Amino acid sequence: MGHGSATKLLAWLLIVVLAGPATAQQAGPLPKKAEAIRQKAKALAPDARISVIPLQGQEEFGRFRSSADDSFAFYDIDRQTNVTLRYVEVRKLKNGYGGYNTVTRRHVDRSHAYIALAVVAAVIGGLLAAVATAKN
Repeated sequence: MGHGSATKLLAWLLIVVLAGPATAQQAGPLPKKAEAIRQKAKALAPDARISVIPLQGQEEFGRFRSSADDSFAFYDIDRQTNVTLRYVEVRKLKNGYGGYNTVTRRHVDRSHAYIALAVVAAVIGGLLAAVATAKN
């Protein structure tokens, strides 16, 4: 084996060793649900109000910042910090968010507020009906 062929062999081995980890790190296609989240994020305008429901943890509210191939970033308005989540970590991404709960000092989803209001109204209605029945 000559000096030239040893150099070529070494160069070939270096290419194989260095190229192997780079191709192994490339991610495959996203699962269907994550791809839907990615498409929604790509359609959002910068600074749009969003609600994010992660697979783990509580719903977060914030201002959309940017999206990448495997993640998106937003500013969490309750925690006052930048957050980056991978699409596969998100259950749901929604436009907008509800009001502000002064007791918990956090933003809330409007649908949760409507459910709580309906429950309170039902309880008060039940109490009024029980009082009216007791008087008769």
